[in-house]
Amino acid sequence: MTTIAFLPEVDCINTVAASVKLANVPLVVSVPTESIRWVTHVAAELAHTPDSLVLVFHGETSIHAPAIGFSRRSLRRPAAAYVFVDPVMPTIGGDYGDWPDAPVTVIITEQANDLAKEASLQSRLRGWKVTTEPVQEVLAAL
Repeated sequence: MTTIAFLPEVDCINTVAASVKLANVPLVVSVPTESIRWVTHVAAELAHTPDSLVLVFHGETSIHAPAIGFSRRSLRRPAAAYVFVDPVMPTIGGDYGDWPDAPVTVIITEQANDLAKEASLQSRLRGWKVTTEPVQEVLAAL
C-alpha cells in the first residue's frame, strides 16, 4: 500500500496538506521541536511506517529530499515518489549521489516565488515532471 506523506515545513505543518482532500488518509509528519534537527526528526517519524511512501515537500524543505530518501533506503523502504510543491532545488550528488531513487514531480503554483520557478527549469533539464496542475489532482493520480 502506498501512503502520501506530507513532510513539515521548517516551522509549521505542511500547509499544502490542509488544502488537499484524498481518498486515503495521508500521513502528516509533525513539526520538530527547536532542539531537534529537521532531517533527524522527519527520518525518525517516517521510520515508524512500513508503507511505501509518496513524500510531499513544500518550499525550502525540498533541499532535504536526498537525505530523507537515503533514510528510507537504509530502512529498505525506499520512497515510491517525490512531490515538490514550489520547491527550492535540492543539491544533486555529494553524499546522496544516487538520488533520486524514485520519480520526481514538481508542482508550481500561482504563489511560487523566483526560487521555485528556477527549480522548475532545473527540474525540466533533469527530465522530472513539472506541472501547474492543482496539487490535489497530481496526488490523486499517483
